[in-house]
Amino acid sequence: MAPLLTPTAAPFPAVISTAARDATTEFFQSFCGLQSQELTLATHDPPEGEIMSTISFVGDVAWAFSMIFPATAAVALAKAFAGFEIPADSADLGDLVGEVVNVIAGGICARLDRHGLRAQMSLPTVVRGANLSLLVPSGAATTRMAFTSPDGVFWVQLVKAPITAGPPGQTNT
Repeated sequence: MAPLLTPTAAPFPAVISTAARDATTEFFQSFCGLQSQELTLATHDPPEGEIMSTISFVGDVAWAFSMIFPATAAVALAKAFAGFEIPADSADLGDLVGEVVNVIAGGICARLDRHGLRAQMSLPTVVRGANLSLLVPSGAATTRMAFTSPDGVFWVQLVKAPITAGPPGQTNT
């Protein structure tokens, strides 16, 4: 039995983070008519998230994409995307945020495919609470992007599974 390698926090693959950034920006412009601007993380702390959706990817690389919104930004997103008000405490808002992440994930898969990277996405998971944040496994490569819109800041977090040793002859990325 091969020993497990000590996980290391390698840099997050640039091709994936670029695909995620571009798909997120395109979604907000094309589907919502919203101009979003990526912020530098050094000058902005994560907002107190109240609704978060995560979708996982398997294929050439195992990783996850999460979006974290304060309630005000999620409600504004719902109005821009659906065309009508959806209250912050409504189950429909959770469905909408899950669908937004699902659409963006489809755009990410298309971009990665153009780069020769296979990526199959899961169904989105949505959680609601106070002060939400994504807990990351030790040694996982991560990257975070902050975006601003007219109704507030929201976050995208990408997490790549830590590398561990597999059976002899198997490579892990």
